[in-house]
Amino acid sequence: MITNHKLDRRARRKRGIRKKIRGTPQRPRLSVYRSLKHIYAQIIDD
Repeated sequence: MITNHKLDRRARRKRGIRKKIRGTPQRPRLSVYRSLKHIYAQIIDD
């Protein structure tokens, strides 16, 4: 079982990463998903 402290650290790390990786209208971020058959890419401007 994952302790509450561990979940808190994971959430804090996720917030820090999302804060740093942010798309803008001038430079949107690119999300790529590779499945066994296809490659999917989406451009996100958040």
